[in-house]
Amino acid sequence: MASTQPAHGSSAQTKEFDIDLVDKRIRGRSPDHARAVVSVDANSTLRVEIEAANQYDWQLDVRIVGGSIEIVRTFCEGDSVHDADMPAWVERVATIVGERLEGGR
Repeated sequence: MASTQPAHGSSAQTKEFDIDLVDKRIRGRSPDHARAVVSVDANSTLRVEIEAANQYDWQLDVRIVGGSIEIVRTFCEGDSVHDADMPAWVERVATIVGERLEGGR
């Protein structure tokens, strides 16, 4: 994912995050490590793309509200899915990305 062009074309700005899920105490049916790429296009669309070994790739259209990420639309491998079908680890990674974007840990 990180070696490809941003999802929204060449005018998009991107930022990458490597997240150690074990270090963040995210356990259960989750990978040990995830990579998230955040892109913002000219229309201010904020997308978080999450990949992890042996897992589906997730794409989240999000907005930041009150310092937290709010997921607007969820995609798995490019197909739209309901929020209820998103694994807890994906939502937690999105939360961590939001914290880092806001200057947190």
